[in-house]
Amino acid sequence: MKPSQLSAADAKILTQVFDPESGPAKAEVLVDPSLPQDRHVTTPELLAELRGREKAAIIMIEAHETSKEHTPAAKDQAYRQALSLLDEIVQQYPDYASARNNRAQLRRWRFGDRNTLCQRRTSRDLERAEAASSAVRDLQQAVSLASPARPQDAVSPAQGKLLAQAYTQLGALYLAASKDLAKSDFAIEDAELASWTHERFEEEASRSFYLGGLYGNEVAKALAVHTNPHAKLCGGIVKEAMRKEFAQVLA
Repeated sequence: MKPSQLSAADAKILTQVFDPESGPAKAEVLVDPSLPQDRHVTTPELLAELRGREKAAIIMIEAHETSKEHTPAAKDQAYRQALSLLDEIVQQYPDYASARNNRAQLRRWRFGDRNTLCQRRTSRDLERAEAASSAVRDLQQAVSLASPARPQDAVSPAQGKLLAQAYTQLGALYLAASKDLAKSDFAIEDAELASWTHERFEEEASRSFYLGGLYGNEVAKALAVHTNPHAKLCGGIVKEAMRKEFAQVLA
């Protein structure tokens, strides 16, 4: 296929969708190892204590995963015990972003992503819906707490890793909601997102994945392209160019 068979606009879209690094104003994250690991918890002793408490919650989940008892009741018990530890941290230190990120991940581990923010009208599960809504709020707050004061400011390596995780998790929840809402018998359970459409969820998923990739998550980078609305158009653009090419051959 010759480049001339695509319009300038189509060629630009294809290039930027499949090679985001080629953009005229490529976004860049500055990482400064000299910065504090957490923007709001700057005392090394307290940070070590909080991480130890987070690890205790994670160990509970790992213990369940490696145990032979994989019943729903056992999983729910491990979830509630770990959630209690993370709830306590967030209550005592609401500006500690890592605990919020881990609490969101814990809720996703327990309930998954599908059929949570959006559910079948005939089989609603309020606990699943509330868990997903809480996960979204936690991730939004974690992003707000961990982000630099200005977009051009640097972040510490720990901040960058946390932002990559939080944005990627947020993207996963939005993507699942967009897939569920595409079905006619599903409805949005989250009151704050009630006005969102299937397309809006997909756009926000793509944006979140893009930012997750920007902070270093390779899976998020790939998913950002997969969910990019422009990428949906690329199939049509390429097919049209191929049709023109075949027409020239047959002429």
